[in-house]
Amino acid sequence: MDNLCGEHHYGNITKVKIDQILEKLKQTGSTISGNNPWDVDVHNNGVKLRGTWVEASLSLSIIVTAKNWYVPCGKIWETIDPLINHISSLKDAEVR
Repeated sequence: MDNLCGEHHYGNITKVKIDQILEKLKQTGSTISGNNPWDVDVHNNGVKLRGTWVEASLSLSIIVTAKNWYVPCGKIWETIDPLINHISSLKDAEVR
């Protein structure tokens, strides 16, 4: 599987937060397959992601596995990073 835009790592990602991230992706029309790693087709400009969660370290790694040629990697990360960083900063009880 190609890694087109490097790999981003996020900490403090619990099972509750993983479930919330996956649910939000589904609510926005993304198709999710697999179960750690998850392959996500966001159905926007050919962008496809792969997320891998390591429970022992509460860390999530995301790579971009596909995108249309005209989509800059920076734009993808500008969308993903703030969302995941926000969720990682929450306590489990605050995650909705």
